[in-house]
Amino acid sequence: MLGWRILREGEYKLNLPLLSEEEEFLIVEIEKRFREISRIEEFKSIEDVKKKLKEVLLRVADEEGFYIDKEQETYLVEMALRHIYGLYFIDDLIKDDSIEEIAIIGLNKPVYVYITNKGWKKVNATITKEESLIDLINKIAKSLGRRITLQHPRLDAILPDGSRLHASIPPISEGELTIRKFRERPLSPKDIINFQTSTDEIFGLLSLFMQSDSSIIIGGNTASGKTTTLNALFSFTPANDRILITEETPEINIPHEHQVRLVANEELGIKLNELVYDSLRMRPDRIIVGEVRNSEETHALFDVLLGGQARGVYATFHAQSAREAIGRFLSFGITRQDINSIDLLLIQRRMLTYNPKTKKNIEIRKITELAVIENSKPVTIYKYDVVKGIWKKFNLKPAYTKLTENLGLSVKEIKEELERRIDIISKAPSPYPKFYAYVQKSFYGVKV
Repeated sequence: MLGWRILREGEYKLNLPLLSEEEEFLIVEIEKRFREISRIEEFKSIEDVKKKLKEVLLRVADEEGFYIDKEQETYLVEMALRHIYGLYFIDDLIKDDSIEEIAIIGLNKPVYVYITNKGWKKVNATITKEESLIDLINKIAKSLGRRITLQHPRLDAILPDGSRLHASIPPISEGELTIRKFRERPLSPKDIINFQTSTDEIFGLLSLFMQSDSSIIIGGNTASGKTTTLNALFSFTPANDRILITEETPEINIPHEHQVRLVANEELGIKLNELVYDSLRMRPDRIIVGEVRNSEETHALFDVLLGGQARGVYATFHAQSAREAIGRFLSFGITRQDINSIDLLLIQRRMLTYNPKTKKNIEIRKITELAVIENSKPVTIYKYDVVKGIWKKFNLKPAYTKLTENLGLSVKEIKEELERRIDIISKAPSPYPKFYAYVQKSFYGVKV
């Protein structure tokens, strides 16, 4: 009747009332009458809206012969407000920072949320009508001037806060909506270490590569946290660097004041590879290419890497090992000689592990490999052993060689500086702004 419903069962519990059929009927009637009233009356505040909704509720209840107590009166007004102006129960999910993704997978099916470090969980809520799903999608997309309709049953967009929206209705699907939330506060290296995705030692070495004139490609599978790690790494980059960002989806979130962002636009025919070429004329200190997916974008990335206009070029790429990344680059037509323009390959993966005692799968994210490029081949310096649950350290000489060339320090000085940085990172605060300020002062003597 209402088009959406709170359920009794669910792994993720929304603190919203389960409505009876009579209560749903009341809200539907309130909506009909309130919309007529709103055509002729203007409301200056949300309190004015609530006051009018209460008046309408009491009138409808009286006419229909329903007795409602004060508690019902309060929550029915709130639920009517959600139904008419809000996003039903979705508002609550968007506000929860522990939720990374929200997924409606069909009518009369529980909504799912992906919770950090816990995986997918059923929500005690569902959408029951196609019209309500369409209304929900169009409410979310209203600020973009976009709509989903029977003639245009698919919508793929970036919301104003940077979240990704994908939605479709029949005949493309049973009716689905996916929101991948944009993290307002990026994770710092310390956060990632606390999540056991990496270690102080690995980030200490990465901080040296980020300071030097080194280019880094971050490979991994879908939702492994590649962009999250890239954001975190930029806490090590000097605060006064000019950063140029080219993306298809606005996901890069770094604190540097001097940054320029160029976003590809499919509707206007502006492709990522065109923006990458534009970046060469803008005198950047660092270039972030965002996610590289196809041959055109890969060639644009390598043109930037080979051009040497920036002190470092960074991108994310789909590959589950350093060798696989090299293989994919070669399949896109990159020559073996040009592979040498990459200094470091970082691989981060999302994996399942199984606990026989609890009989549960556990999803983990780990930096699984760190490899220096030598003679067009990846030389592994760190690798994560999934069975033992530890990072294995190999010969770091190739890393030291690159760092001595790029920083003008001896191997002895590199080792001493690495130890100092590991200690600094271990003592740094977790929140990104505080971590960034701490690192900038500790590494560069700069107050931000």
